[in-house]
Amino acid sequence: MSRVRAKTWSGETWDDPDEDKLYDLLSEMNLVHRVLIVEPLEMPEPPGQHFIRVHLNDDKSCLIEYSEGGPGSHFQATVPAPFEMYGHDLVAEVIKSWVRDDGEWRAVLPWTPVPMP
Repeated sequence: MSRVRAKTWSGETWDDPDEDKLYDLLSEMNLVHRVLIVEPLEMPEPPGQHFIRVHLNDDKSCLIEYSEGGPGSHFQATVPAPFEMYGHDLVAEVIKSWVRDDGEWRAVLPWTPVPMP
């Protein structure tokens, strides 16, 4: 497992959260607490450009984004609503796989490039 830091909507952080903690953090998301970001503890260059981020949308679908180093390597996928049901488990598997760095998360969702401004 890679060394990571999880950051929540409230600014709380956890270093090296285990898979159960990641699942719990996702299960606590709601329309007030919408975001979870996981990033490497030892940040590769360029800083702030390596992460996986989960955002809960108003319709309770979920946007997942990841970046591997900048605009050309920033992708997104949507998990349809309802997040509380099957979506939560799917998102948790993607995040846990990303942290394990096993590559399986890449095939789980249809990733598309994030449009550049």
